[in-house]
Amino acid sequence: MADTGAVTAVVNGPLAVSWLGAMAPMAHQTAAQLGSGDFTEGVVSNLAMQVAGNATPLRTAEDRGVSPELLTPYMSLMERRLADGHGEEDTTGVVELLAPREG
Repeated sequence: MADTGAVTAVVNGPLAVSWLGAMAPMAHQTAAQLGSGDFTEGVVSNLAMQVAGNATPLRTAEDRGVSPELLTPYMSLMERRLADGHGEEDTTGVVELLAPREG
């Protein structure tokens, strides 16, 4: 494995658990948005803002020698949803791009 200068998993594990705990309530908001079809409800950081910031995690991965392969497909979907005119939405709208198309 490349020397990423990363802190060990033993140190990062608790940070990841803390972050996941903080993000867990988003599952409820995502479910509510999917149920209602309103992807603008309760948005704090809209899709346009998040797409504008995508370069930062990509640059960080590159700087650390970590592959961005898990990030780039999701970022491509985010960019596509934004290009379709949904910049005011939460990222939940990206799910629409994965749903089967009728017709």
